[in-house]
Amino acid sequence: MKIRDLIGPDDIIIRNKADSKKQILQDMVGLIASRQIAIDERHVTELLLEREKLGSTGLGDGVAIPHARCDFPANCDRSVAVLLMKLNAPIDFEANDDAPVDIICMLIASQNCGTSHLTTLAAMSRFIRDEDSARMIRQATSPAMIWDALNDPRQSSAA
Repeated sequence: MKIRDLIGPDDIIIRNKADSKKQILQDMVGLIASRQIAIDERHVTELLLEREKLGSTGLGDGVAIPHARCDFPANCDRSVAVLLMKLNAPIDFEANDDAPVDIICMLIASQNCGTSHLTTLAAMSRFIRDEDSARMIRQATSPAMIWDALNDPRQSSAA
């Protein structure tokens, strides 16, 4: 599995700044709801905030992978939704290393997806924690440049 199999070009966002972790989570959930899956935005944001209370999904080195499981609409043929956001101005995400976060990859998984979301989560983590991948994302000035980085043949398998 490659990360580009999990994310499409329209699922990549570059944002200049954000005021808080909560704002970013709300905005990302809103984007997933408007582009991928019609989910209950308020409920999913609450689930993500509850997950953050258990321990920050800020992994260190400027990377975070907020994630939650929720009910997907009955007519949905997907089991996960993924969105990648690059922030030009990093924010505090209460990461383990106390470093601010500028690369956020959100995963929303269906309650019915079994353990497949764990494979997806691991693939995303390996990709965005890879120094070369993170560098390419940070140097990108457009979503298209990030998409090109995702499709770089030098990217190794994510699973």
